Amino acid sequence: MNTVAMKAATFLFWVLAITAWVQGWDGLLGYLPTIGLIVAGIHVLEVLLFWVAFRKKSTNVRLDAIQVFIFGMFHLQRFMPKF
Repeated sequence: MNTVAMKAATFLFWVLAITAWVQGWDGLLGYLPTIGLIVAGIHVLEVLLFWVAFRKKSTNVRLDAIQVFIFGMFHLQRFMPKF
């Protein structure tokens, strides 16, 4: 899986979710802000996982925590052991 492409898709999702919230989109796209809140909650849990398990592997903990919040598992993968 191409991590850069997945991070770009995640960033596009955040842009669309915020735009839908600001502009008050209707229909199916009107669910994007709600889905964004759910994803943000999951990403908070991933930041906690990073903080507890992987912060010692990071050279810039604050920047990595922000990136884990924005990109989730796609940024967290770099700290996980490869099998």
